Amino acid sequence: MKIDQILNQMDQLLDEASSFPFTNKKQIDAEQMREYIDTLRMNLPGELQRARDTEENKKQIIADANKQAEDIINAAKAKAQEIVSEQEILKEAEALAEEKIREANERSEQIVLDAIDKDTQIRQMLTSDLDRVLTNAEDILTQNLEDVRKTKEAVIAVAAPKNN
Repeated sequence: MKIDQILNQMDQLLDEASSFPFTNKKQIDAEQMREYIDTLRMNLPGELQRARDTEENKKQIIADANKQAEDIINAAKAKAQEIVSEQEILKEAEALAEEKIREANERSEQIVLDAIDKDTQIRQMLTSDLDRVLTNAEDILTQNLEDVRKTKEAVIAVAAPKNN
């Protein structure tokens, strides 16, 4: 039986135990609890040995990985020294940096131009939409004003005394 299972059974025994009124104390089956503890003791040495073995394996794996990493780094350093000198690397890095700066400047200029174009398009669309909305509002207000004028004239006509 695994240690987790034993511990779960112990938890369950405690959960199911009856409580003494007005206290946090519980009455448990002592014999059952002793059985769980004995089982736990019997399983514990095996678990500890497996944990030790696992720890030892981990240390060995880390040591092997460190050795391999060190070997790879040393080989890479040697290869780098064989291939190029420091001045060649510096010249290549400077050329690459200049190229990247030029590309970045071109990109930034294009982004600014694109942003200006987009801003112009948005402003034109907004102006057009606002003009349309205001024209519609003006038409509606003109119609409403005409309706008010007609209603006022009708009210005056109704209120005016009739000459018969």
